[in-house]
Amino acid sequence: MTVLTHRTGGVATLTLHRPDRLNALTSEMIEELLSAVQAVSIDPEIRCVLLTGSGRGFCAGYDLGDAVEAEPRADEAAARMMLHAQIPVLLHRMPKPTIAALRGPVAGSGVVLAAACDLRIASRTTRFKLAFASAGRCGDPGGSFLLTQLVGAAQARALFLLDPKIEAEQALALGLVNELVDDEALDTHCAELAARLAAGPTGAYAAMKRNLNAAETGTLEDTMAAEATANAHASLSHDGKEAARAFLEKRAPAFRGY
Repeated sequence: MTVLTHRTGGVATLTLHRPDRLNALTSEMIEELLSAVQAVSIDPEIRCVLLTGSGRGFCAGYDLGDAVEAEPRADEAAARMMLHAQIPVLLHRMPKPTIAALRGPVAGSGVVLAAACDLRIASRTTRFKLAFASAGRCGDPGGSFLLTQLVGAAQARALFLLDPKIEAEQALALGLVNELVDDEALDTHCAELAARLAAGPTGAYAAMKRNLNAAETGTLEDTMAAEATANAHASLSHDGKEAARAFLEKRAPAFRGY
Protein backbone atom coordinates (compact mmCIF):
# COMPACT_ATOMS: atom_id res chain seq x y z
CA MET A 1 0.00 0.00 0.00
CA THR A 2 1.32 3.43 -0.91
CA VAL A 3 -1.50 5.28 0.88
CA LEU A 4 -2.27 4.41 4.49
CA THR A 5 -5.59 5.24 6.16
CA HIS A 6 -6.00 5.51 9.92
CA ARG A 7 -9.32 6.40 11.56
CA THR A 8 -9.65 7.55 15.15
CA GLY A 9 -12.10 9.80 16.99
CA GLY A 10 -13.81 11.09 13.87
CA VAL A 11 -10.47 11.91 12.15
CA ALA A 12 -9.19 10.09 9.07
CA THR A 13 -5.44 10.41 8.55
CA LEU A 14 -4.33 9.66 5.00
CA THR A 15 -0.58 9.08 4.74
CA LEU A 16 1.31 9.08 1.46
CA HIS A 17 3.63 6.13 1.97
CA ARG A 18 6.58 6.00 -0.40
CA PRO A 19 9.22 7.41 1.92
CA ASP A 20 12.16 6.12 -0.13
CA ARG A 21 11.00 8.41 -2.98
CA LEU A 22 9.87 11.31 -0.77
CA ASN A 23 6.29 10.14 -1.44
CA ALA A 24 6.48 11.02 -5.13
CA LEU A 25 3.24 10.02 -6.82
CA THR A 26 2.84 7.19 -9.31
CA SER A 27 -0.26 6.23 -11.27
CA GLU A 28 -0.95 3.40 -8.82
CA MET A 29 -0.51 5.72 -5.85
CA ILE A 30 -2.89 8.28 -7.34
CA GLU A 31 -5.55 5.59 -7.76
CA GLU A 32 -5.07 4.50 -4.14
CA LEU A 33 -5.24 8.10 -2.89
CA LEU A 34 -8.37 8.82 -4.92
CA SER A 35 -10.10 5.74 -3.49
CA ALA A 36 -9.09 6.73 0.04
CA VAL A 37 -10.27 10.34 -0.36
CA GLN A 38 -13.55 9.20 -1.91
CA ALA A 39 -14.16 6.81 0.97
CA VAL A 40 -13.53 9.29 3.78
CA SER A 41 -15.44 12.07 2.02
CA ILE A 42 -18.71 10.12 2.26
CA ASP A 43 -18.09 8.29 5.54
CA PRO A 44 -20.52 9.81 8.09
CA GLU A 45 -18.22 8.78 10.96
CA ILE A 46 -15.37 10.90 9.59
CA ARG A 47 -15.59 14.57 10.58
CA CYS A 48 -12.11 15.81 9.60
CA VAL A 49 -9.42 14.61 7.16
CA LEU A 50 -5.68 14.97 7.75
CA LEU A 51 -3.31 14.46 4.81
CA THR A 52 0.35 13.79 5.55
CA GLY A 53 3.41 11.92 4.28
CA SER A 54 5.71 9.20 5.61
CA GLY A 55 9.33 9.87 6.36
CA ARG A 56 11.07 13.19 5.89
CA GLY A 57 8.88 14.72 3.17
CA PHE A 58 5.24 15.38 2.34
CA CYS A 59 5.24 14.81 -1.42
CA ALA A 60 7.95 15.49 -3.99
CA GLY A 61 5.45 15.70 -6.84
CA TYR A 62 4.79 13.23 -9.62
CA ASP A 63 7.45 10.57 -10.13
CA LEU A 64 8.82 11.44 -13.57
CA GLY A 65 10.38 7.99 -13.82
CA ASP A 66 6.88 6.52 -13.73
CA ALA A 67 5.76 8.96 -16.42
CA VAL A 68 8.70 8.18 -18.73
CA GLU A 69 8.26 4.45 -18.29
CA ALA A 70 4.55 4.63 -19.13
CA GLU A 71 4.98 6.82 -22.25
CA PRO A 72 1.22 7.29 -22.76
CA ARG A 73 -0.38 8.97 -25.75
CA ALA A 74 -1.51 12.55 -25.24
CA ASP A 75 -5.15 11.54 -24.78
CA GLU A 76 -4.18 8.84 -22.29
CA ALA A 77 -2.02 11.30 -20.36
CA ALA A 78 -4.88 13.84 -20.26
CA ALA A 79 -7.29 11.19 -18.99
CA ARG A 80 -4.84 10.21 -16.26
CA MET A 81 -4.40 13.84 -15.27
CA MET A 82 -8.17 14.30 -14.99
CA LEU A 83 -8.28 11.24 -12.72
CA HIS A 84 -5.58 12.88 -10.62
CA ALA A 85 -7.59 16.13 -10.63
CA GLN A 86 -10.50 14.48 -8.81
CA ILE A 87 -8.37 14.35 -5.66
CA PRO A 88 -7.84 18.10 -5.15
CA VAL A 89 -11.47 18.71 -6.15
CA LEU A 90 -12.67 16.32 -3.43
CA LEU A 91 -10.31 17.77 -0.82
CA HIS A 92 -11.42 21.29 -1.71
CA ARG A 93 -15.16 20.59 -1.80
CA MET A 94 -15.87 17.74 0.63
CA PRO A 95 -18.24 18.86 3.40
CA LYS A 96 -15.71 18.39 6.18
CA PRO A 97 -12.47 20.20 7.11
CA THR A 98 -9.21 19.05 5.53
CA ILE A 99 -5.70 19.67 6.84
CA ALA A 100 -2.33 19.15 5.16
CA ALA A 101 0.59 18.42 7.52
CA LEU A 102 3.70 19.49 5.61
CA ARG A 103 7.36 18.72 6.17
CA GLY A 104 10.50 18.45 4.08
CA PRO A 105 10.19 18.79 0.29
CA VAL A 106 6.78 19.77 -1.08
CA ALA A 107 6.92 20.01 -4.88
CA GLY A 108 4.72 19.89 -7.97
CA SER A 109 1.67 17.74 -7.34
CA GLY A 110 2.44 17.90 -3.63
CA VAL A 111 1.92 21.67 -3.67
CA VAL A 112 -1.41 21.24 -5.47
CA LEU A 113 -2.61 18.61 -2.96
CA ALA A 114 -1.67 20.89 -0.08
CA ALA A 115 -3.32 23.90 -1.71
CA ALA A 116 -6.57 21.92 -2.05
CA CYS A 117 -6.82 21.45 1.72
CA ASP A 118 -8.56 23.96 3.96
CA LEU A 119 -5.56 24.39 6.27
CA ARG A 120 -1.85 23.90 5.67
CA ILE A 121 0.41 23.47 8.68
CA ALA A 122 4.13 23.27 7.91
CA SER A 123 7.26 22.46 9.87
CA ARG A 124 9.94 25.14 9.87
CA THR A 125 12.19 23.08 7.59
CA THR A 126 9.53 22.63 4.89
CA ARG A 127 10.52 23.92 1.48
CA PHE A 128 8.35 24.34 -1.59
CA LYS A 129 8.94 24.34 -5.33
CA LEU A 130 6.35 24.03 -8.10
CA ALA A 131 8.96 22.44 -10.39
CA PHE A 132 6.58 22.34 -13.36
CA ALA A 133 8.69 24.66 -15.53
CA SER A 134 11.87 22.72 -14.81
CA ALA A 135 10.06 19.52 -15.84
CA GLY A 136 8.81 21.12 -19.07
CA ARG A 137 5.19 20.99 -17.88
CA CYS A 138 2.54 23.62 -17.26
CA GLY A 139 1.11 22.23 -14.02
CA ASP A 140 -1.41 19.79 -12.60
CA PRO A 141 -5.13 20.37 -13.11
CA GLY A 142 -6.42 22.60 -10.34
CA GLY A 143 -3.05 24.12 -9.51
CA SER A 144 -3.57 27.36 -11.40
CA PHE A 145 -6.96 27.94 -9.76
CA LEU A 146 -5.99 26.92 -6.22
CA LEU A 147 -2.72 28.85 -6.09
CA THR A 148 -4.33 31.97 -7.57
CA GLN A 149 -6.93 31.79 -4.80
CA LEU A 150 -4.28 31.29 -2.11
CA VAL A 151 -1.57 33.79 -3.03
CA GLY A 152 -3.18 36.05 -5.67
CA ALA A 153 -2.77 36.24 -9.43
CA ALA A 154 0.56 38.10 -9.48
CA GLN A 155 2.31 35.78 -7.04
CA ALA A 156 0.83 32.66 -8.68
CA ARG A 157 2.26 33.74 -12.05
CA ALA A 158 5.67 34.30 -10.50
CA LEU A 159 5.60 30.89 -8.82
CA PHE A 160 4.68 29.11 -12.05
CA LEU A 161 6.95 31.03 -14.44
CA LEU A 162 10.04 31.63 -12.29
CA ASP A 163 9.77 28.42 -10.25
CA PRO A 164 11.61 29.70 -7.16
CA LYS A 165 12.58 27.65 -4.14
CA ILE A 166 10.38 28.78 -1.25
CA GLU A 167 11.45 28.35 2.36
CA ALA A 168 8.89 27.90 5.12
CA GLU A 169 8.98 31.52 6.32
CA GLN A 170 8.48 32.74 2.75
CA ALA A 171 5.55 30.36 2.31
CA LEU A 172 3.93 31.78 5.45
CA ALA A 173 4.43 35.35 4.23
CA LEU A 174 2.93 34.46 0.84
CA GLY A 175 -0.13 32.83 2.40
CA LEU A 176 0.84 29.44 1.01
CA VAL A 177 0.67 27.99 4.54
CA ASN A 178 -1.38 29.01 7.58
CA GLU A 179 1.06 28.22 10.35
CA LEU A 180 4.61 27.07 11.07
CA VAL A 181 5.54 24.77 13.94
CA ASP A 182 8.73 23.11 15.09
CA ASP A 183 9.52 19.90 13.21
CA GLU A 184 9.15 17.63 16.22
CA ALA A 185 5.76 19.18 17.11
CA LEU A 186 4.14 18.89 13.66
CA ASP A 187 2.40 15.52 14.03
CA THR A 188 1.06 16.23 17.51
CA HIS A 189 -0.08 19.74 16.64
CA CYS A 190 -1.91 18.62 13.49
CA ALA A 191 -3.53 15.68 15.29
CA GLU A 192 -4.79 18.05 18.01
CA LEU A 193 -6.08 20.51 15.41
CA ALA A 194 -7.87 17.72 13.52
CA ALA A 195 -9.44 16.43 16.75
CA ARG A 196 -10.61 19.94 17.59
CA LEU A 197 -12.28 20.32 14.21
CA ALA A 198 -13.80 16.83 14.40
CA ALA A 199 -15.39 17.79 17.72
CA GLY A 200 -16.77 21.02 16.27
CA PRO A 201 -20.02 21.89 14.44
CA THR A 202 -19.19 19.98 11.27
CA GLY A 203 -22.58 20.77 9.73
CA ALA A 204 -21.72 24.46 10.03
CA TYR A 205 -18.22 23.77 8.70
CA ALA A 206 -19.76 22.16 5.60
CA ALA A 207 -21.88 25.27 5.00
CA MET A 208 -18.84 27.50 5.54
CA LYS A 209 -16.90 25.58 2.90
CA ARG A 210 -19.77 25.83 0.42
CA ASN A 211 -20.02 29.58 1.02
CA LEU A 212 -16.29 30.17 0.78
CA ASN A 213 -15.97 28.09 -2.39
CA ALA A 214 -18.92 29.91 -3.98
CA ALA A 215 -17.39 33.26 -3.03
CA GLU A 216 -14.28 32.46 -5.10
CA THR A 217 -16.22 32.99 -8.33
CA GLY A 218 -19.61 34.40 -7.27
CA THR A 219 -20.93 37.91 -6.77
CA LEU A 220 -21.36 39.62 -3.41
CA GLU A 221 -25.15 39.38 -3.68
CA ASP A 222 -25.13 35.67 -4.56
CA THR A 223 -22.73 34.92 -1.72
CA MET A 224 -24.78 36.89 0.78
CA ALA A 225 -27.96 35.05 -0.24
CA ALA A 226 -26.23 31.68 0.19
CA GLU A 227 -24.87 32.73 3.57
CA ALA A 228 -28.29 33.87 4.78
CA THR A 229 -29.93 30.57 3.83
CA ALA A 230 -27.13 28.44 5.28
CA ASN A 231 -26.98 30.45 8.49
CA ALA A 232 -30.73 30.15 9.00
CA HIS A 233 -30.51 26.37 8.69
CA ALA A 234 -27.46 26.27 10.97
CA SER A 235 -29.16 28.28 13.69
CA LEU A 236 -32.12 25.88 13.67
CA SER A 237 -29.96 22.74 13.65
CA HIS A 238 -29.12 20.63 16.70
CA ASP A 239 -25.65 22.17 16.89
CA GLY A 240 -26.95 25.72 16.56
CA LYS A 241 -29.46 25.21 19.39
CA GLU A 242 -26.88 23.33 21.47
CA ALA A 243 -24.38 26.20 21.12
CA ALA A 244 -27.00 28.67 22.35
CA ARG A 245 -27.94 26.46 25.32
CA ALA A 246 -24.29 25.90 26.22
CA PHE A 247 -23.62 29.64 26.15
CA LEU A 248 -26.52 30.34 28.51
CA GLU A 249 -25.54 27.45 30.77
CA LYS A 250 -21.86 28.48 30.75
CA ARG A 251 -20.55 25.10 29.53
CA ALA A 252 -18.81 23.69 26.48
CA PRO A 253 -21.19 22.66 23.69
CA ALA A 254 -21.51 19.01 22.63
CA PHE A 255 -21.74 19.17 18.85
CA ARG A 256 -23.11 16.25 16.81
CA GLY A 257 -22.37 17.58 13.34
CA TYR A 258 -25.95 18.40 12.30
